[in-house]
Amino acid sequence: MMSIKDVVKSWDQEERTADGLIKMLENRKEGFSCFWCKHLRKDGISCDAFPEVIPDIIINGEHDHRTPFSGDNGILFEPKE
Repeated sequence: MMSIKDVVKSWDQEERTADGLIKMLENRKEGFSCFWCKHLRKDGISCDAFPEVIPDIIINGEHDHRTPFSGDNGILFEPKE
């Protein structure tokens, strides 16, 4: 049986997940997605800002990369032409 503390902790996780999904949808609605960026490389998992791999929080749309993100080498989202 789950303790009250465990139940509340699971609710917190669900709320963070929902918040992330809402942020992702808002960013996509505003035109932000790595897949629409001119810096995305052919492998679909790296770009000029992140040559090894794009961080999950950016590629899944939770962080709008039109604003700086640690380690992005000053390269931000720019739409493909």
